[in-house]
Amino acid sequence: MCFVASTDRPADDGRDIIPDLRLADVMQQRPASFRSPWQILRIGVAVTVAWAVGYWVSPSSFGIFAPLTTLLVISSSPWSTFGLSVQRILTTAVGVFAATLWVTLVDVTWWSVLIAMLVSLVVASRLPVSLGARFQIPTAVLFVFALGQVTWEQAGWRVFDVVIGGAIGVLSIYLPPPKPHPERFEARLQEYRDHILALLGDMARELRETSGALEPDELHHFIPDSRALRGDAEAARDALTDLVEMVAFNPRGRSARSVIDDDALRLRRLASIGVHVRGLAGAINRDYDRADLQPALAKDTLADLLDELAALGRLALGSPGMPVRAESGDVSGATEALDARLRAIADEMAVQGTGQVLESVSLAGRIAYVAAQMDAFERLTDEAQDRFEDD
Repeated sequence: MCFVASTDRPADDGRDIIPDLRLADVMQQRPASFRSPWQILRIGVAVTVAWAVGYWVSPSSFGIFAPLTTLLVISSSPWSTFGLSVQRILTTAVGVFAATLWVTLVDVTWWSVLIAMLVSLVVASRLPVSLGARFQIPTAVLFVFALGQVTWEQAGWRVFDVVIGGAIGVLSIYLPPPKPHPERFEARLQEYRDHILALLGDMARELRETSGALEPDELHHFIPDSRALRGDAEAARDALTDLVEMVAFNPRGRSARSVIDDDALRLRRLASIGVHVRGLAGAINRDYDRADLQPALAKDTLADLLDELAALGRLALGSPGMPVRAESGDVSGATEALDARLRAIADEMAVQGTGQVLESVSLAGRIAYVAAQMDAFERLTDEAQDRFEDD
C-alpha cells in the first residue's frame, strides 16, 4: 500500500452516502409495498386501463400481459417505477425471443424444457438486475412452453403488450406524482440520535449499579444495545435513499431536493458519532467490572463523564423528540469545559501511575473525541475537516 501526500482531500459534505442513481441502480430496483390507500387506488385504476388498452391493441389473448406488467411495475416513486418497467421489458424480451427461437428448432419435450430452464437460469443469474427481474427470464420461457408452438409474430405481440403495461405504469405514477416525505427520514435520524444518547446514559447507570465482577465471558447489558446502533444507522441510510429516489424525476420533489445535501451531511456526522460511541461501549465493557483489571479512572468518575457527554449531546444534537439540530449556542463552551476536565483527569492519572493508566487515558481520549464531534456537528464543512470518520 502506498500513501501519497496530496492536497486533494475528500470533502466533508456527506455526498458520499447519497446514491448516484445511475443505470446500474435502475436495474436493481425492487417492488415496494402499497399500504397507502392512494397507492392502492392508483394501481387498481392503472391495471384496469392497461387491461382495456392491451386487449384493444393486441390481436390475441396476449393482451393479458399488459395489465400484469402494470401491476408489477408501479412502485412508490417515478424512479423505482421506471426501473421496474425497464427491468421487466428487457428480461421479458430476452426470455420470450430466446424461448421462441428454441421452440422453433426443437419439439416441446422434457429435455428441451430442462435445457431451456438451465440456460435461462444461468443467464439470469449473471445479469446485474434485481432478483425479481432475474426470475422474469425463466418465467417468460415457461410461458412460451406452456403455449406450445408459437410464431415470431405472437412473440412480438407479447413483448409489445409488456411495453404497453410498463408505459402505463410509468404514466400512472405522474397522475399525480407522489409527494416526498422528508419527515420519514427525519424520524429515523431522530431515533438514531435518541438511541445514541440513551446508550450513554445506560452505560453510566450500569457502571454505578454493578458491584461485583463479571465472568470472563459475560458482557455488560449495554453491549447488545450498542450493537443495535448499526441497525439504526442502516435504517436512516435506507430512509435517505428512499427520499433521494422519491424526488428523482418528480416535479413535487423540489423542496425536498434542496435539503437532501444537508440531510446527508447530518446522517454521516451522526453515524460517525455512533461508531465512536460503540467503540466507547466496547472499551468500557473490556476494562470495567473485570476481576483482573483495576482501571485508574474510577467507575463513578467515568459514569459522571458519560452523563456529561450525554448532556453535551442533547445540546449539540437536540433532545429526544426534537429535530437533530443544536439546541444551544453554548455547545462550544460545554465542550471546552468537558475537555478541560478530561485533560485534568488524564494528567492526574499519569502522575499517579497506578492501575490501568494506559487504558484509562485512552478511554478519556475517546470521550474527548466524541465530544469534539458533537461540538463540530453544526459547523460548516470547511470548519470541521477530519473530525468525522466512517465506520
